[in-house]
Amino acid sequence: MGSEAGPAGGDAKTGGEPDASMKDATTARPGTGESGADTASISHSDAAGEAGADSGYDEVSTPAADSGSGAEGGSDSSFDAGFDSSFDSGAHSRFDAAPTLDSGADGKSSGASDAGKDTGRIAHEGPWRITFLGDSITGEMCPPQLLSQQLIQNGYTDFTFVGTNLNDQSCYGAPNVYTEGHGGYLVTDLVGSGIHAAELPQWCATDRADIVLMQFGTNDVWNGKPTASILAAYSVVLADLRAVNPAVALFIAQITPLNPVGCTTCEAGVVALNAQIPAWASSQSTAASPVYVVDVFAAFDPATYIPNSTDTTDGVHPTPAGSKLDAEKWYEALVAQGLP
Repeated sequence: MGSEAGPAGGDAKTGGEPDASMKDATTARPGTGESGADTASISHSDAAGEAGADSGYDEVSTPAADSGSGAEGGSDSSFDAGFDSSFDSGAHSRFDAAPTLDSGADGKSSGASDAGKDTGRIAHEGPWRITFLGDSITGEMCPPQLLSQQLIQNGYTDFTFVGTNLNDQSCYGAPNVYTEGHGGYLVTDLVGSGIHAAELPQWCATDRADIVLMQFGTNDVWNGKPTASILAAYSVVLADLRAVNPAVALFIAQITPLNPVGCTTCEAGVVALNAQIPAWASSQSTAASPVYVVDVFAAFDPATYIPNSTDTTDGVHPTPAGSKLDAEKWYEALVAQGLP
């Protein structure tokens, strides 16, 4: 993780190729933004307020052109996706619980017999603004770039990744993208009197995201923060996102395994947090601003998510190979909802 995480002796970073000596170094660039419309279904317009050009950030992942390269080490948190909660699709557009989709062996949505897929619910105009929100796993590891690459390769081009932090690893030729991933950050430090609390509203206003992919909490678990405090912080983050765009769709990750050297409580902490996320999502989801659970944890075998393994060099950050598994979960979750 970043320099703030890991009471058990620092943290290791991995970029395109792992380099445990590298440290996180990201800075936020504040900007301004506008709020979206609150409708019974998610509608979207990408125009400086409803009809103009974007401002306050640089966009890199515009589907027809990116081809990023460059390497950057560092990564500081892990949480993954794969659909998990209960979704009743049909003629009505209200969510009785947070949507749940389990991915089948064919990579398509199965669980609930495909009833969770409702591509007719969400209408939009213009490219979707997507933000990855989290720590170094989203800011300095490969999952965001590989997700962008997979979407484009499969014909999904109506999107742009937005954020204040450039993710420019060398990830299998994937495009560089902007994210809101910040190495070393705890989600509990973004709220209340937390040391990064002033940054969260700035990110929300700058990004004006329609879709937020949030993988946050690894550093919190690593630092022994209570599950209840992490969930309370999630609620504040969601409220700030909705203050800018009342129709934002949040995809929340059940975070990846966590087995750094010296942390004897990390594995149990991840299990405890992930177990509570579906109920939290269900309590927060609305028809206008749905919350979906993505079980990224399920992409990995916790017993082999250990230092110097195929999926992670340090038990925390995914390798490029591990990042592919992570990105696949996000891809399945988005496509199951007819996004982007």
